[in-house]
Amino acid sequence: MTTLAMQSCECRIRSWFLLLLGWVVGTLVLAASGMLATNDILMPVLVFAPVVGFVLAYQTRPTFRSYVLSLDTGLLVILHSWRMLGLGFLFLYAYNVLPGLFAWLAGLGDAMAAVGATVIGIKLLRGSEVSKQSLLRWNSYGLLDFLIAVTAGTVLRSSLFGGATTTDPLSSLPLSLIPTLVVPFYIITHLIIFLQLREK
Repeated sequence: MTTLAMQSCECRIRSWFLLLLGWVVGTLVLAASGMLATNDILMPVLVFAPVVGFVLAYQTRPTFRSYVLSLDTGLLVILHSWRMLGLGFLFLYAYNVLPGLFAWLAGLGDAMAAVGATVIGIKLLRGSEVSKQSLLRWNSYGLLDFLIAVTAGTVLRSSLFGGATTTDPLSSLPLSLIPTLVVPFYIITHLIIFLQLREK
């Protein structure tokens, strides 16, 4: 690799790092300031803005597109095994921190996605055969689970249709890190898997 190419690569890496850092800091500031709790539209925007940015970058930057398609599918899938931590929503429901409807939908949905990710991810990482249909079904379910959870979380806010217990705690630190950082990251990984399946 020539010196010019190395400098260009380092510049791109630095740019993406600064963009990611800015996003993290921005979401932390918004949550700490209380703006997430008072603005109903801000949370959905923070969830989907990174996704829109990813799609635009994929469509307009060939080098980024090539990098995305070269990512290890097995690694992308196995990352979703961490969604088993979504069962923590049920503990928060047990202590009346979050409403039951949201906790059961998000918690069990994440757990089921995590089980599928563990099985499929291990097979892929070991080089075992996994049918395209199986991967497509799991990926579709995993993405749908997030869309349902985001919808339920938005609807059950106190300013909309929330009851005695609402999803307002998700607008404050540290729980706000889940919808503003974790959820967009996982949605993007689902999109990458869809794109890889389409190319293959």
